[in-house]
Amino acid sequence: MLSLFDLILIFLLFGALYYWWRCSEQHAVALSSARKYCHERDIQLLDDTLAFNKYTLTRASNNRKYLARIYVFDFCQDGQDRHKGEIVLSGYSVIRVMLETEQLEITQY
Repeated sequence: MLSLFDLILIFLLFGALYYWWRCSEQHAVALSSARKYCHERDIQLLDDTLAFNKYTLTRASNNRKYLARIYVFDFCQDGQDRHKGEIVLSGYSVIRVMLETEQLEITQY
């Protein structure tokens, strides 16, 4: 027979596994979206990686607030310079992509 402590421990373990699984799926969506975005603009996604930056409340193009995950990445345009970019996800949907070059480029979805 399981005690209340055992049930709580199992619940917390499953919660942590679900959180890890969901984060890894969101990371995969963000990475594939960043690759596609960079390919469409003929820029190179450096190191082929994204790094989770933070959670934030953000507004989408429909003016609703969402809890979003922000990932940052590096890219280059001509092979010589290194610029920062970020991709904002709400759930599994991309809300916006921002590229920091001489002129800030923001693409809303």
